[in-house]
Amino acid sequence: MVSHKKRKKEASRAGLTEPELQMLELLEEIIDKFRWLKVLAHTQSYIIREKLKLDDKELDHVLRAATRTLDEDSTLRRWEDGLARLKGELVEGRRGIRRERKRLRREDRDARKGERRAEGEA
Repeated sequence: MVSHKKRKKEASRAGLTEPELQMLELLEEIIDKFRWLKVLAHTQSYIIREKLKLDDKELDHVLRAATRTLDEDSTLRRWEDGLARLKGELVEGRRGIRRERKRLRREDRDARKGERRAEGEA
């Protein structure tokens, strides 16, 4: 496990925030897994249709069993959990940016009011 400080430094070197780096790494992993899943799916489809000659009812049964297995897959759950965590961090970051912008506008407005008062008293 890489320390938080090292991850932050790595993200900064890439010109990204830490959540953005995590998102890119997650997407890279997903694309790599997806590619292999497509290879396996095409291979299995060929075997089922051409070699085993399964009828539609049997094929439907096999697909339902495969779907149940996928629903229990820990990798998919990890991806979903990681995505949910990153979404939360990004949303919180956006909220923080909005709060900071409002604070800066308020300070700027108050400073201008103070300048006008000072000009009026002079």
